[in-house]
Amino acid sequence: MHAARLALIAASLALSGAALAASPPSRAPGLWETATITDAGRTVAKECVGAGTDRLVRQAMTGLTCRNDDFKRTEDGGYAAGAICRSGPTSIDNKIVVSGDFESFARAEATTVMTGLAGEVGGERRFRTTIEARKLGECAPGQRPGDVILSNGTVINVPAGK
Repeated sequence: MHAARLALIAASLALSGAALAASPPSRAPGLWETATITDAGRTVAKECVGAGTDRLVRQAMTGLTCRNDDFKRTEDGGYAAGAICRSGPTSIDNKIVVSGDFESFARAEATTVMTGLAGEVGGERRFRTTIEARKLGECAPGQRPGDVILSNGTVINVPAGK
């Protein structure tokens, strides 16, 4: 469970806070299925994406001080960025590559190295996170932009800008 929690934190950090100067475009509005693959396993959720609710690249994080590299276009048409964040004695080094057409498919691949972790051999932990998102169609009646439908059917609404 501890490894799964750390992997989830790493995934969140890997997708947070990178400067938005040349950021990837937001995904097209509609219902998207997102698979998140980490060392701890695979989770699938659906998300009703609308203007201002796409969190593929941008997530709100608190308690971190980050130095970010701007997203830059890659030779293959994708985007790449990095961030180094600190939270107390822990340092988190993130690298992320984002690709896709953002109309029907998007993929984010992140590598996170955490150092200064108490109890870790060598004080370092590495994580790889891949997020693949495919558009399924329009949001269902009654769904609001920002609704995230977990695999167990639970719906969480994350308002725009959060």
